Amino acid sequence: MSFYECLRAFPEGAASASRMALTAKGLGYQGIIICNCEPGRIFMPQATEMIKGIEVAFGVEVTASGSKALKSRISALRARYPFLVVRAATEETIRVASEDPNVDLLIHPCEVRRPLGIATARAAKLNQVSIGFDLSPLVRLRGNPRARWLEAVRRNLQLVRKFELHPVITASANSHLDLHPPRDLVAMAQVAGFEQDEAQEALRRPGILLALNRRKWVGPGVELL
Repeated sequence: MSFYECLRAFPEGAASASRMALTAKGLGYQGIIICNCEPGRIFMPQATEMIKGIEVAFGVEVTASGSKALKSRISALRARYPFLVVRAATEETIRVASEDPNVDLLIHPCEVRRPLGIATARAAKLNQVSIGFDLSPLVRLRGNPRARWLEAVRRNLQLVRKFELHPVITASANSHLDLHPPRDLVAMAQVAGFEQDEAQEALRRPGILLALNRRKWVGPGVELL
């Protein structure tokens, strides 16, 4: 199975791109997608070419100060990178990302007070935007905060299933020490409410999106071979 993980590398993370790739390979991943906010500043990205047996792709996490700036930045980065992620922190960011077909992955905050809405789910379905579930709070949180987070994840997952959206799971690793083997990440997703095959497919989804984006499309459904 081709499992892919989305992560950050130095200087936005604590480990170099090559270190992340080497660790991910040892854990059983077939590929990683490094999604820094400023990918041009990644430390020695060419060093990843020396690590065989794992695909290393460079995407980008799109950030901006407002909705207009976010739309503009997404459009500008689409042609330069094969994978675009938006980590939503506000309702405005969620709306813009779900309505833009140039966005590959929208990582939702999974908060009880700010659940995934029906309008967002419909927009994501229309624009083929995958919904990301960051599972790192399962490790970081304890007690009531973890219980509330699990409740929010399960509510969002119900809506993802209802609208037949494509979920993606990630540990959002900032260091090689934050990486989890695919089997462990699938188990964590099951604790959060995923079915096993659903979690495995969610871990394969980034690689599928990467392959689709690398193909040359001249129009909707028309590919240049």
